[in-house]
Amino acid sequence: MKVFEIIAEYQNRYPLNKEFSEKLKLLFERLLIAHNISFLQIETRVKSLPSFLDKVYRVLSAGKEFSYNCTDLVGIRLITYYLEDVYQIGELIEQTFKVHYKNLEYDSLNRSPDQFGYSSLHFKVSLSPEYNYPLDVQKFKNNVFEIQIRTVAQHAWATIDHKLRYKTTEKIPKLILRQIFQLSALFELADIQFSNIKKQLEAQASDDLKRYQAGDLSAKINALTLGYFLKTHQTTIDVLVKEAKKIGFNETSIQQDPNTIRYLLILFKRLGIESMAELEQLFDEALQKKEIILKNIYRIISNSSYAPIDYPFPVILLILITLRLKIIDFDAIDVQEIILKLMGNPEASLDVPPADQAVPIQQ
Repeated sequence: MKVFEIIAEYQNRYPLNKEFSEKLKLLFERLLIAHNISFLQIETRVKSLPSFLDKVYRVLSAGKEFSYNCTDLVGIRLITYYLEDVYQIGELIEQTFKVHYKNLEYDSLNRSPDQFGYSSLHFKVSLSPEYNYPLDVQKFKNNVFEIQIRTVAQHAWATIDHKLRYKTTEKIPKLILRQIFQLSALFELADIQFSNIKKQLEAQASDDLKRYQAGDLSAKINALTLGYFLKTHQTTIDVLVKEAKKIGFNETSIQQDPNTIRYLLILFKRLGIESMAELEQLFDEALQKKEIILKNIYRIISNSSYAPIDYPFPVILLILITLRLKIIDFDAIDVQEIILKLMGNPEASLDVPPADQAVPIQQ
């Protein structure tokens, strides 16, 4: 095959490869969310023409025949937070795809004691005939593609290392290379420390859950205790949702997926709600005053630039916010201001008047 024919073939296949990369991104987003694996971002790429031609040149220069069945024309990079997430995603890939290659040297146990530097878990895979993929993905069943999995720390080091190394065509002095690899060791240590801290926090959260399950309402709100609360208070939630729907809101409820739980934790932190006792009390109040509060909130939203059916907060959260902020004069509420405060700076907090200053909510 002549070079110009190879280029023409690359250009003919590019739109399909681009489509494949986009489908893969959606597929991996769904997979990770379905398996409760948190991630920073998912990047996809189709090998650029200059990079492709460089590979063609290397193959032809070695006296080999070039085959268009490359395994790296399409690639996807998954950037996650912790080392254990990398291994969990690796296991998920082996269960979901047909694996053609895996770099075993990723694991530090398979490296020499003095080996530091680039670190990503690599796979070359294709669709497995045993897995039920979405229909729009199945047409790519014969395509082999690359997968890279990194932690945030590994990605930071690799990005900076690439930037430094490719700024010059000159050979980098040994002293500078040593400094680069010293940094790699520090990044690896950071990954280990982050994982250790995560395990300590998880142990603390597990202890809070056990205390809450045993009836100790002083337990702190965390992902485990909040998830348990939502499951055990489903009847209360259903009552509030039913009342909201009767007043005019679209049917809505709190989804119990990890992203929603994480959002609720941030929201409760901004509202100053820290213990399960406070959360239990707020729900009890919400249940008692549901009709008054929901009617006023519906009226306020209807008179603002937000339509009730498009409002960005679940009805239950609106009730909790109203109760916690002790907002009494409903006509004076600035809905947009509250939204900006709650969805703005993650470290921002809302001023909550002392309970003894609260007055009855207007009818």
